[in-house]
Amino acid sequence: MGRVQMTALFAPVLLLVTPALAQTPACGTQPRCTEVASFTATVTDFRTSNNGRTKIITATVRFQNRLNRPLVLGYVDGSGVATDDQGNRYVLYGENAVRAIGIVSRQGLDPKFVLEPGQWSDARFELMWNPSGREIYGLSFNLELAIRELTPIQGRQWRLGLEHIIQFKRLSDAPQAAEAPAARPAAAASTPTGSTAAAAAAAAPPAPQEDLCAGKARCAHPGPFIAEIQNITSALAGTYSDHVLRINVQFRNVTNQPLILGYTAKSSKMIDDLGNEYYWGRAGTYDRSVTGMGTVEARTAGADFVLQPGQQRTAMFELRRYATARKQLGTSFTWDFAVQQLEILPSGQIQPGRQYSLNYPGLGVRPPTAAGSPAQQQATPAESIQQLKDLFKKKK
Repeated sequence: MGRVQMTALFAPVLLLVTPALAQTPACGTQPRCTEVASFTATVTDFRTSNNGRTKIITATVRFQNRLNRPLVLGYVDGSGVATDDQGNRYVLYGENAVRAIGIVSRQGLDPKFVLEPGQWSDARFELMWNPSGREIYGLSFNLELAIRELTPIQGRQWRLGLEHIIQFKRLSDAPQAAEAPAARPAAAASTPTGSTAAAAAAAAPPAPQEDLCAGKARCAHPGPFIAEIQNITSALAGTYSDHVLRINVQFRNVTNQPLILGYTAKSSKMIDDLGNEYYWGRAGTYDRSVTGMGTVEARTAGADFVLQPGQQRTAMFELRRYATARKQLGTSFTWDFAVQQLEILPSGQIQPGRQYSLNYPGLGVRPPTAAGSPAQQQATPAESIQQLKDLFKKKK
């Protein structure tokens, strides 16, 4: 879905939120979590990196619907800002600065970020700061975003709803396990009858989305599919010893309908534990870093990656850091990229739909020893434990 026209941009908002009875706090003791009446927002991954002199922040935010009806959210253009503990200001910049969630601006809005009751989904934000001289940069950050609710009206039009300012304080690169949102306990109450019973049923918190990865390492479940990393190879290539990583990802359709996926061009990026960035390729060129899956670009989309219900297929992704000779290589990596759901219309045209941001923190990779000699991934302790569990399950 592209951007659509919006009606009554500044008209009074008709709220469709079902009244909640004693709504239970959703964040609880979760760090990096904030909540409003309609959704929770949790920073599940936060990284800093460098591109030359440019300082970069990459944050993955997980939104979960708290209502018992579908919820459509959009990021308010120009609202994202981060400030470090030295007062430096980071802003969103570039075509991939906002991923997965639609943007609300004066030019239009994109209502693609739809959450069913209890469902969660991730959005990714990239912010940058260009130091002008020898400024001291901070290590702790405050992040602020404006998120707006969108309400459908007749004629496939949309009305702007409540705008929420969400803030996250004291963010840093410190390792933290991402937790899937847990079920919220219902508030204790006496057994209702009649109209009171109907109101209580309407106000009951929705069942949370089931995480089919169930904490499994190297696995992501953003919605209608599971994407699991099968293996990673590491090698040095070329005259200047580019460090090349190739990652095989297995996608499995977990719905009862056929699913078509495409890789969002130029969205693949990796950051190592030393703050170095790995890219899909060089800026200004075409993204040809993916094999086995079609690519979604501005005017074209490859729709040959079709998954029938329960079917699984593998695609290979390549990232590289250029000219690493005599440079230290990291051993732990965080990778994120985006895929888009596609639909083939009766006319034969391909229509892009919902975009999903996938994030894989803490990938352990053994550095290669010589150019052209690949090294297989080195499993982290958590990954080794999971592999043993899977082995015992197969024996049973």
